[in-house]
Amino acid sequence: MYKAGQGMPSRVGAMVVGILIAAYASLSWYRWQPFASGTSGAGSIDLGVAGVLLIGIAAFFAWFVFKRPSSSDYLIDMDDELRKVVWPAVLPLFDPKTEAWGSTYVVIVCAILFTLFIWLTDLILQYVITYGLFQSVLFR
Repeated sequence: MYKAGQGMPSRVGAMVVGILIAAYASLSWYRWQPFASGTSGAGSIDLGVAGVLLIGIAAFFAWFVFKRPSSSDYLIDMDDELRKVVWPAVLPLFDPKTEAWGSTYVVIVCAILFTLFIWLTDLILQYVITYGLFQSVLFR
């Protein structure tokens, strides 16, 4: 393993995502079954190929995450940078005084204001195009 013990949370997380992608690819391939039209035993062949596909993709992700120096260095650096982040306080849960809830309120208010702005702009432009300035230009 390249630089053993460093960046393990990021490496394990990337490996779990890789295994999930491999499982999805294998299951999708198994359900596709292009050559299983009425031949006996084709389902068992498909299941074996899907298993080999799963193992092959998982092995590729293991090599990519644990053995390849450039991706290992990236995940190690990412893990180090995430340890430096000052995360917003969320405990006690659902307390409006926490920093996370204050930020949530700001995002909700900004989204509502932006939605109202777009809605009003749409109404004004709809009125102008239908009844206003462009009426004489469009329908002569």
